[in-house]
Amino acid sequence: MRHNAFLLCLVLAIHIFTPAPIRAESHRATHLGYPATRFAAPLATPDDLRARFGDSNLQSDIAIVLEQWGWQGNTNDLFTAAATAEIEDTRIPVGAIMPFMSSRKSGRPICLRNVTWAGKEPAPAYAFNFTSNGRRHRCVTPKACSNFYLEDLGPEPKPVLAMDCAAPAEIPVGRPLGVCLTIQNTGNASEAKIEVNLAIPQGVILAHTTEGGALVNGTLTWEISNLAPNSARQVCATLGMREPGSLPFNATAKGSSGQWMSSACATKIIGVPAILFEVVDLEDPIEVGQEVTYDIKVTNQGSATGTNIRVAATLADSQEFVSGSGASAVQADGKHLLMENLAVLAAKAEASWRVVVKATRAADARFKVELTSDQFPVPITEFESTEQY
Repeated sequence: MRHNAFLLCLVLAIHIFTPAPIRAESHRATHLGYPATRFAAPLATPDDLRARFGDSNLQSDIAIVLEQWGWQGNTNDLFTAAATAEIEDTRIPVGAIMPFMSSRKSGRPICLRNVTWAGKEPAPAYAFNFTSNGRRHRCVTPKACSNFYLEDLGPEPKPVLAMDCAAPAEIPVGRPLGVCLTIQNTGNASEAKIEVNLAIPQGVILAHTTEGGALVNGTLTWEISNLAPNSARQVCATLGMREPGSLPFNATAKGSSGQWMSSACATKIIGVPAILFEVVDLEDPIEVGQEVTYDIKVTNQGSATGTNIRVAATLADSQEFVSGSGASAVQADGKHLLMENLAVLAAKAEASWRVVVKATRAADARFKVELTSDQFPVPITEFESTEQY
């Protein structure tokens, strides 16, 4: 069945092929300028277009048409853009299929779908672009009338930013530590400017930074410009720490589009073990029957705490144990001495013992002492020679 009708400001031939759902309808427009079906008065200037969309009476009709179309945008975005956006001259090509157009039926606003412009020439129109609910749209209005339609131009171009903080899990004290922040744009638009901030923990020394880094009041800041879609930029700092401990790194970044990011990482600064082990006799030589005192000193020269310090000594065959004292109790078993374990020896701390023995016969006596710890499981051995006569 074929019906002829006028579309908005257009003369339409409406073809209804079957009683299919409304979205399957189609219309064919061949002429402009029929007053009974036009949405509003013709347009002569862009200001006329702004006036139509700014008319409170027409705005309610526009909302009805868009509701019939099933548009998911916000009409206020459309009205704001009509008042402020750049309006361009355009032409609707012959054969163009418009997703819908506004029209009127008995004065009421209606939405006609799938309208083909079948005139002899392109139809002059005004157009402007706008964004609503994350999608871009183009509003087109023929000049011969104020019928309008919207074209969906796809998702709104915008940057999508993410940041990652990377630092070694642990590093020996005194070695340079590198911390890097990687900012990635996975969106479909460039980010004009991103400010990146890295808080520098107290006691940490800044040795170097990638270009543009500036340290102000304990915060290292970079500015990244024009981060393109599907690209990444990295900024890094080289730091130093003189003491063992845990270093947390907290970074934040904010783009000019308003996106805010944060990331965190941490490094454990581990100490370096180092032990100075000394054994000295306080008298040498000594006569047989006399006593000699051995001074045993353990110094933690490293930056790591020493744990489970174990010291043992062995007397020469020509010596006899008399007494022992010091940082822990001294136990004797014949020629073998054992100092009770020290659970902890802090960095730069020292512990000492004194062992008194008696010379039982003339000899070049060798007093042997061994040290082990959790950090030094292989014994460290010292001999002290005492001439007994």
